[in-house]
Amino acid sequence: MERDSAHWKYTQRHACSPRGPLYVLLLAGVAVLLAAAPAAGTGTPGGEYDPGIAAMLAEIDESELRDTTYDLQNFSTRAYGTDGNREAGAYLSARFAAIPGLEVESMDGESGNVVATLPRGGNASDGIVLVGAHYDSTSTDLTRAPGATDNGCGVAIVLELARVMSRHSFDRTVQFAFWNAEEVGRLGSIDYAADAAAPIALYLNYDSSCYDPLNRSVLDIVYDERSAGVAALMADYNTLYGTNFALTENIHSCTSDHISFRERGYPAVTTHSEEHGPAHTPDDTIDRVSLGYAKRNAQLGLSVLAEVAGYRDEGADAAILKAPMVVWDLSGRLDGAD
Repeated sequence: MERDSAHWKYTQRHACSPRGPLYVLLLAGVAVLLAAAPAAGTGTPGGEYDPGIAAMLAEIDESELRDTTYDLQNFSTRAYGTDGNREAGAYLSARFAAIPGLEVESMDGESGNVVATLPRGGNASDGIVLVGAHYDSTSTDLTRAPGATDNGCGVAIVLELARVMSRHSFDRTVQFAFWNAEEVGRLGSIDYAADAAAPIALYLNYDSSCYDPLNRSVLDIVYDERSAGVAALMADYNTLYGTNFALTENIHSCTSDHISFRERGYPAVTTHSEEHGPAHTPDDTIDRVSLGYAKRNAQLGLSVLAEVAGYRDEGADAAILKAPMVVWDLSGRLDGAD
């Protein structure tokens, strides 16, 4: 999460901080609280249970989430402007390039964003569907900024969504993005949103969304009036597809990358864990990531992305191949080996 000016000197507060006392919305209450802006009222398609989407959710691989997060923490630091940050961007570009069917854009300018596009598979629909996460990290010691929960695991989710969705067809173009410089002012996502080549039907953001040490399964959905229909759809699909989070509504006041799109008038939603835990410290390592929680978070997002993108059940290959891992020289890094 970006540290705003009030939080620039690290404290236990973060840019995504709770608003008022925490309360959990029971599943029955979610529908009531979100019903003020039903999906149909905002142009977001509603949907019934789709066995094709359910099968797609089963393709999310927890080991992929772990392996990517592990690789990212081992750059030691991904703080914007460091060698580790630039190397992590190149690593992520190579990971995208290893997924068949994706069109990968080179890292653009100073921002260092990495974006991959899955072209639409048939009927034209207005707007693209975009999912992203920031890959830069920060810490009280910038030489040791592993950033596993904030936000290596969020990046791992987006990469896994790209791997799975690339084997299926959608009416809308889907883009997958890794933003840089979020921790120093959302520079990467601001640049992209300001010059988006096509209208954005939905932006889904993953940031600080993989930490659940007490297995409480509390997940906060951060949205505004423009994206309330998407939040309602997420609440519905949370039950329909059995991800079964105890959802909260706008508990965290976030200045993450979804704000860059919200300010441009696009519907944008972010998911957030109940607490920040070790974020912005040298202790934010892979052992603090709640992988089962992260997998379900990926599945919930995938169900909504597939619906909004217009999933076309044309049948995918029987086996979803794993994209080859990129071998990177991490000797001498945080947890590197010779």
